[in-house]
Amino acid sequence: MRAVIQHGVRDVRVGEWPLPSVQPGEVLIRVRSVTICASDIHVFAEGNVGGVSWDQPFVPGHEAAGIVEDSNGTRLAAGTPVVLDPAVACRACDMCADGLFHLCRDLRFLDLPPVHGAMRELVAWPAERAFPVPEGIDLVEAPLIEPLCIAVHALELASRPGGAVVLVAGCGAIGLLTIRLAKIHGAAKVVATDLIPERLAAALDLGADATVDISQADPVEAALAQTGGRGVDLAFEVAGPPEALQQCLEAVRPAGEVVVIGIPSEDEYCVRASELRRRELTVRFVRRQNENYPEAIELVRDGRVNLSSVLTHRFPMARAQEAFELAERKGEGAIRVAVMP
Repeated sequence: MRAVIQHGVRDVRVGEWPLPSVQPGEVLIRVRSVTICASDIHVFAEGNVGGVSWDQPFVPGHEAAGIVEDSNGTRLAAGTPVVLDPAVACRACDMCADGLFHLCRDLRFLDLPPVHGAMRELVAWPAERAFPVPEGIDLVEAPLIEPLCIAVHALELASRPGGAVVLVAGCGAIGLLTIRLAKIHGAAKVVATDLIPERLAAALDLGADATVDISQADPVEAALAQTGGRGVDLAFEVAGPPEALQQCLEAVRPAGEVVVIGIPSEDEYCVRASELRRRELTVRFVRRQNENYPEAIELVRDGRVNLSSVLTHRFPMARAQEAFELAERKGEGAIRVAVMP
């Protein structure tokens, strides 16, 4: 079968790949769409993400949807459209016993060594981690249910946003979905920051009350101005660069909260301790999502979240290199880019 194979930094090619071996409890899925995540871009451009690196040709992609080709005796009938949860917990460790399946000590993850990703024609994956996609949801957009789950989980971890003034730093796909969910949860005001005009426009479309182009204005001063100098109640850092976290810490009020979703390229932060200590701030880090697929699917099915607002480009598999390059440079208004095997 054909697959997108990354051979090195900024080097992806379409080539032949072995057919997957379907294990008991797994289904065989014909992949229809894989969207390129920020972590995929880190690997494409740098060869690593979050301290994990790849040293051999591998298949990228973990935000995926497709059609069940072979049910293999599972609950999912052939022909069922599904979206994949790329994380498979062991269900046996202490974290899993506490219901923290996303923190499983023996987690298996699609697109994380030694497991190859989904950017190929066929993939075998546990049936319990393949969720049926309701009628009416575009299967090319369906992979974005995975980043939506992350936004759902981030809102779960945060203090209740109802009535709060919220800052969202970074208007990529997860940032935009976080804006939408903050408004759904009753945020009084959402301020969004980014460098890219098209993303700031998308933020307004998804419910942001104010936007800040950080190439033109200081994001901390702008956030404080939006609150009469008080500071925002809650900030979501979704941009990645370490300075974005520092800006969020400076923008929140005393006893405020910062929820960190972004992944820094250098895998470290350097922040001023006084910002946290003197104002007794709370900082929470987000590790993907935890069993949030049913809620995320319901949000899309009911029309409360429109995935087409963040899927901006679609490429056939043969143009995968072009797709990754566009996603990396964020050109032409690109937010999430899909590759369609």
